[in-house]
Amino acid sequence: MSEQERMSGGMEQQAREDLSWQNGMVTGVVGKRMGINGVLDLRGVPAEQVAGIEELMINGVVLMDEGNRGALAGVKSEINGTVIVPPAGMRVIVQPDIELSKASVEAMPSGQKLMLVGNIFIKPEVPPALVAEKFEDLRLIGIVVMGEAVQGALFGKMEMTGVSIIIPGHIKEVVRSMGDSTWNADYLGRLADGIAYLNIGKTRIPADVPEELVAQKIASYHNVGVTSGPEPILNLLKSRCKTNMGEFLTPGEEGESEE
Repeated sequence: MSEQERMSGGMEQQAREDLSWQNGMVTGVVGKRMGINGVLDLRGVPAEQVAGIEELMINGVVLMDEGNRGALAGVKSEINGTVIVPPAGMRVIVQPDIELSKASVEAMPSGQKLMLVGNIFIKPEVPPALVAEKFEDLRLIGIVVMGEAVQGALFGKMEMTGVSIIIPGHIKEVVRSMGDSTWNADYLGRLADGIAYLNIGKTRIPADVPEELVAQKIASYHNVGVTSGPEPILNLLKSRCKTNMGEFLTPGEEGESEE
């Protein structure tokens, strides 16, 4: 790489660092130069205000409406994600974590047109016939977790954007870890046998955790974050890993990645 290219790359990096960075859910135009890790909701913002953005960098989702979508074309932007214009008449819910239980779905009117943005979990207790009755048009954006039967019941009624994790039909309990979790024998012993475990954050497995106990408790593993532990247990989890969009690291590799 030439000196000119290195200088150009350094200037570009500095420009990105100078953006006003925000995480999570951001509504409206909050500055002339914005960096967003999460969701930027520009629905209802006048087109001239959108056009006045000098620079925009998004790692996530941008929600817009038909009235201002065209204004984004003239904005200097880098979007690592999706620009979405919800259809007219569709209800939009944006939350970091959205959990649909049987009771919450039963309480909904039939024929829902709904867009959900966030970490979305349709619990195994929700009957497939119930979701087929309640949802006419369902758009799911983010990390989506649901059972095989529910996925089948929504065929033709549902669109998913992001990471979809489909739980085998015979599994009735799902444990989701979205933070920093460390397993031990006492914790695992309190879990039901044969669960699905979803790691979105970081899960550490100490060397003294019995491999037999892990095999008894974890029937299906889904790794969207980082899982670290002894190699034999990692190999066991990999063999039962239905979704792997993250990393499996031994303690030595984990130390190297953090340096």
